[in-house]
Amino acid sequence: MIPDRQEKFNRIVDKIRNGISEINNRYRMGPDLYFYRRLMSVRNQAPNLSSFLQNDYNIEILYATLVAWDMNSRAAKMKYFDEFKGNILSTINQLQQLEKLFAEHQLRRNEVLPTLRIVYCNLELMKTRGRLVSNSKVLHFLFPTTLTPMDGKNTLDFFYGNHNESVDKYIEVTELALDIMAMPDNWQNYLDDVWNTSVPKMIDNAILLIEENSTHQQRRPTAQLVQ
Repeated sequence: MIPDRQEKFNRIVDKIRNGISEINNRYRMGPDLYFYRRLMSVRNQAPNLSSFLQNDYNIEILYATLVAWDMNSRAAKMKYFDEFKGNILSTINQLQQLEKLFAEHQLRRNEVLPTLRIVYCNLELMKTRGRLVSNSKVLHFLFPTTLTPMDGKNTLDFFYGNHNESVDKYIEVTELALDIMAMPDNWQNYLDDVWNTSVPKMIDNAILLIEENSTHQQRRPTAQLVQ
């Protein structure tokens, strides 16, 4: 369970309403943005998930975007492309089931979340052990208007105060994000054509900004008292 869930929920909502555009001055504007925008373009052009995944070029862009998003740097090592592609395609039936559930007017979480849990557990995209970052990002790329990408440091620090990942934490954070998206606010008013391209991405951006501001305040030197 997310500690102080409502307080964290409120902080994310407040950041989206008041200052989410700040992310465009902080995020990088190089290959990570280019590949993300290219990927979102080809994903939006595909009539359905099956047709998107049947095109090798689309999976290559998916792969390249993960690389641009630092999933093959430092301690993280991605699998070779053929293994990566094969693993994603092995979950196609569950992914198609998710697509059908997401398309329904009323989201049935009692069916969505168990199916999402199965997909998450079956995705093995990395040579290294961690999977929350790679899996959440791929699932966001495949369902950009519904599922939120997550960061091993910022997301887990913000919600749990540690970096210990699990499928339960992924599901809990996803549920919170779905609660935000279900609010009556017109979130479309806060979107832009840079990094805030969808509500799930804005939620991710809000967490990053909150964590960055918190770190900055902790590092700020305390003023010395005048004797």
